[in-house]
Amino acid sequence: MTRVCHITTVHGPYDDRIFFKQCRSLAAAGFDTALVAPIERTASEDGVRIIPVEVPASRLLRATIGAWRAYRTAKAQRADIYQIHDPELLWVAWLLKGRNNRVVYDMHESMRAHILTKTWLGPRWLRELGSRCYAWLEDTVVKRVDAVLVVVEQMRSELQVAMPRQANKVHVVRNLPVIELIDRVRTPLPLPDELTLIYVGGLSRVRGIKELISALPKVSGVRLKLLGPWSDEAFRADCTATPGWERVEDLGQVRMDAVYDHIRSAHVGVCLLYPLHNYMLSLPIKAFEYMACRKPMLMSDFPFWQQTFSASARFASAQDVEAIAQAITALRDDPEERERMGQAARKEVLDRYSWEAEQHVLIDLYRQLAER
Repeated sequence: MTRVCHITTVHGPYDDRIFFKQCRSLAAAGFDTALVAPIERTASEDGVRIIPVEVPASRLLRATIGAWRAYRTAKAQRADIYQIHDPELLWVAWLLKGRNNRVVYDMHESMRAHILTKTWLGPRWLRELGSRCYAWLEDTVVKRVDAVLVVVEQMRSELQVAMPRQANKVHVVRNLPVIELIDRVRTPLPLPDELTLIYVGGLSRVRGIKELISALPKVSGVRLKLLGPWSDEAFRADCTATPGWERVEDLGQVRMDAVYDHIRSAHVGVCLLYPLHNYMLSLPIKAFEYMACRKPMLMSDFPFWQQTFSASARFASAQDVEAIAQAITALRDDPEERERMGQAARKEVLDRYSWEAEQHVLIDLYRQLAER
């Protein structure tokens, strides 16, 4: 049996893309599957062994000491195929490949572009320097690993232009919802009488959270549920001081297969992101999860999103509080349209956007790697 080992120091042990999709699918397909991740003790679920690694809280120490610990733990699994999920593990991929292992790099997002948005790194010139240095490191590792996974076709096109000799290594494995998990009810929750919006994901400034909260006082009879980790305490404090916070239920980070009960108990799913390069051509997993739960959506007015989600969403600029309030009002006042949009969303997910169909791209790739 082919032994595979996934490695992360950034994501939790029950990350949706890593554990619930890729690791579970590989285990079900007959691979001996392990996941090295930050967890207190060894666990086993759905055929996946989850192996603990101690990761420091500091970003710098996590990328050095934490990554080294992850490397040593992963190496002890004596896997045939390793897959890394974090940019800070690129040097780990280099070390693993140096031992003649087959190595896969899962590029969850275009980090060289994302670095430019990380204001905590310092002024713009420093972020641009960091982006160029990171791009050099990533390109060097891409030349060495056996396969690279990306989440959208646009990312593959950009890599193929930048590195045409590596084009055959790049595979699109879209981040699509697991319908079987979504339809599995854990704790039935009632649907409130008051229109309830829900946002699932990281809570940061560029995801339009503050503007969404600011729009709430402009629309009567509306509440908001937030499910996800805050980017930092300063931003959370800014949001809690914003008029409209009294209508917010902040639930923190919720395990993926419990998230869907909360989505079903809301009326509208929200995905309002700033117009950044990484976002404007993305296919956000949260949108497909809302759709699978038959929820209409409020989304950023990116042209690509308007084309892709036209049947199931209303659109507004994530930086325009008035436009957000107007879109919420329109959704509140037309329950029949919400119902139509929700049914259309569910049908589209089943027809085109399910992990059950997408998983075969990953499984076929692993079978090819196992034969080398």
